[in-house]
Amino acid sequence: MDVLTDALEAIHVTSLLSGRLELTAPWGIRKAPKSPGFFVVTRGTCWFEMDGVDAPLQVSGGDLVLLPHGHAHSLRDSLTTPLVPAEQVFEACPQRKNCQPGGVFAYGGGGAATTLVGGKIEFEDAGTNPLLRSLPPMIHVRGDNGTPMPWLDTCLQFIAMEMSSGQPGASTIVSRLADILFVQAIRAHVVSNGANAKGWLSALSDPQIGKALALIHEQPHAPWSVESLASAVAMSRSSFSARFGELVEEPPLTYLTRWRMQRATKLLRSGDDTIATVAGKVGYDAEAAFSKAFKRWMGLAPGAYRRDPGGPAKAQNIGS
Repeated sequence: MDVLTDALEAIHVTSLLSGRLELTAPWGIRKAPKSPGFFVVTRGTCWFEMDGVDAPLQVSGGDLVLLPHGHAHSLRDSLTTPLVPAEQVFEACPQRKNCQPGGVFAYGGGGAATTLVGGKIEFEDAGTNPLLRSLPPMIHVRGDNGTPMPWLDTCLQFIAMEMSSGQPGASTIVSRLADILFVQAIRAHVVSNGANAKGWLSALSDPQIGKALALIHEQPHAPWSVESLASAVAMSRSSFSARFGELVEEPPLTYLTRWRMQRATKLLRSGDDTIATVAGKVGYDAEAAFSKAFKRWMGLAPGAYRRDPGGPAKAQNIGS
């Protein structure tokens, strides 16, 4: 298994709230920093602006915009239209029941129409996944001549159907569909921007650092040290440490621990192994040492995490 696939498989979406916005010009909505989210333009066009980015982006029918870190942003029909805080817009919703997840929300002045399907996404253990940490603030996946890519269109249709079905298990199915939507968006981003990637994604293409990452992912249980990793990729200790830190943006052993914790969370969620067995699979000879390291990174002990992986103490970049 390659490193990117390994990191993608470790991403698990715990919930997705989605709905449809029917907007008519003039309209402008300003959203404060919040949970990661996405939106798809299914009709019309609009302008997207994000804090820290100078140039506004015009998005058209079929385009997907993913905000992996939940940065503040705004959407409007024209760059001259005043912005209204999202909270104020939704508080004024005349039909409150239709403003709920899965519903339809209408807003605007009655002019040219734009339709958006969007929502927020929550991830389990986002703080420990190197891929999530390395993603840019915004990912733009362009549509195909005004229509969503086939995988996106199909995924959105299933999500809408399940959210409105009221059937048992619908939330679980929506969560799995959200996994697919997110992973497909990341794949599209990597394919189109791989050469210009930064951070962890750029490290994958480096012959020596990429090999070191592969070794860590393939053998998280191995007793790796900076010296042994450097030797395995034919570099001096100092050169390897500097190059790894430059590309991955954290020291080799910090990354090793982070990935071990990521693997441990997956093993604990599955419930197939004892905590002692999990400890051995991620490189700890003693269960006590593993438990101490896990609690330091994740905010709670392995047993408590296994009972409630989505609890209030779940990972929040604790190991950063």
